[in-house]
Amino acid sequence: MRKLTLLIILLICIQFNSYAVEKVHIKPSDDVFVKHFDFKKLSPFQKKIFDDFIEDEFPKGSAVLEILNEKAGTRNKMRLAEALFLRNKKGDIQHAITIIKWIFKLQNLNENTKDYAVWKGSINDNTYDQNMREFIGTDLIIVYHKYKDLFPEDFKKELETCLVRTAKGALMRNVNPDYNNISIMSSFMMEYVGTEFKIPELSFAGIEKAKQIFSNFQKYNTLCEYNSPTYYGVDFVGLALWRELSFSKELQEMSTILERELWLDVASFYNANLQNICGPYLRSYGIDMKKYTAILGIWIAMAVDNPTIASIPGRAGEHNESNFIVPILDLGISIPKKALAQLKQFENSRFLTRTTSNYYEGDRLKKVTAYIQKDWMMGGLWGNRKVSHILKNGTMHWMSLNGDIGWLFIPGEGVTNVKVDEKQMKIYLADPKAKTFSIFVYLNNCSIDDFKDDIWNLLPMQLGVQSILKRTGTISLSPEEIGNEGVGTKDFPFVIKVTYSILENFDMKEPLVTITPKYQN
Repeated sequence: MRKLTLLIILLICIQFNSYAVEKVHIKPSDDVFVKHFDFKKLSPFQKKIFDDFIEDEFPKGSAVLEILNEKAGTRNKMRLAEALFLRNKKGDIQHAITIIKWIFKLQNLNENTKDYAVWKGSINDNTYDQNMREFIGTDLIIVYHKYKDLFPEDFKKELETCLVRTAKGALMRNVNPDYNNISIMSSFMMEYVGTEFKIPELSFAGIEKAKQIFSNFQKYNTLCEYNSPTYYGVDFVGLALWRELSFSKELQEMSTILERELWLDVASFYNANLQNICGPYLRSYGIDMKKYTAILGIWIAMAVDNPTIASIPGRAGEHNESNFIVPILDLGISIPKKALAQLKQFENSRFLTRTTSNYYEGDRLKKVTAYIQKDWMMGGLWGNRKVSHILKNGTMHWMSLNGDIGWLFIPGEGVTNVKVDEKQMKIYLADPKAKTFSIFVYLNNCSIDDFKDDIWNLLPMQLGVQSILKRTGTISLSPEEIGNEGVGTKDFPFVIKVTYSILENFDMKEPLVTITPKYQN
């Protein structure tokens, strides 16, 4: 009987520790650059990004109620309120409270629906965005944690009620831990609210979800939403929340490891000379981070603190996500010094391979290959079948003659696999039913005449093209088509779409097209 009791206890311990944090040696803190921001001591560059965001959302001379209109985005206005608390000039606190009270009114309070405790994206939205719960909820926690002493008592109670309701909504949703950017924020939100307001089931659920995220990461040392200039920026906010505001020592320890490893991987794929992350991209609203404001670009800009090497175009950029500067300022940066050095200056050529357990349609395990030279780079994704304009299965970037970035990409149409090595990019057929596939190419002042059957002259890049397929279309895209393809640039006269017709019964072991880059310095 005693042996049976011991066996049961052992099994319980094993189950309890199934998601336990593996004891990993953490490098001394002097290997990590840590920056907590003092608003009054921001550099001119950092201050400009912050001021531009406020000016865009709350133009000088405007009344606060004027900007809370049908065009107002909920997340941007929440970040505006957070920014006003941080700035704390005359009138800022009251304006911030007014904005947050407006945001309260956009939350669904019907706990009998799946959309319980979640927000509309704007006044005009007829539906509720499940992910808005985590974005707004975590921003409200930052505001509550840092500035609650500035709150009137009635507003404080209203905010506390909102936080509890929001965390309970996250518990009801129980987002998949593989959905990294949302699950990282969700785990923190439940742990914080559960601990702060003594609701054990919430804090327990938050910690358990964080352990699942960490356990999944350890399998391949990658996040599921891999190599995304969009998602990675959100991931870093979530991990910074674990680091700075979590009550749980476990979340703090896991964030130390995850944040460090994620930055090191980002730096490996980053080309400081081209100021871009090498593809492929599992979520990206553009191709050139110098022309559209990726969330990761805001993090890099704040870390390097130098406008000449920062990967953001400023207010002129497409898909502007500069609102993320606000939580970065509130939470600070923790980045390995090795990674920071790689973000500032190109170090060496490298060939990279990664495996990630992404849940998108196709293979459960996606394979990433990338080759990075100082003046050009390319990457490929194998195993993706999801159709989305924000997925880029293959990418190539190069430095053009005028300092602009030339590029090409193979879109996420669900019909191709892409693999690169140190010499070539090979595009393979993934869907035997597919009839065509396309490649998109940009170079300032390029034209259709630059595209021959066997060579594309995109100087100083020359692409040798080998294929038995017939090229059935080579066209310049219109502005509308560019927007639909997630290109993220206004240089529409020079984006070329090359389309190939796929032969019936094509041998899937053979490449559809082989591209051989030759960069001429």
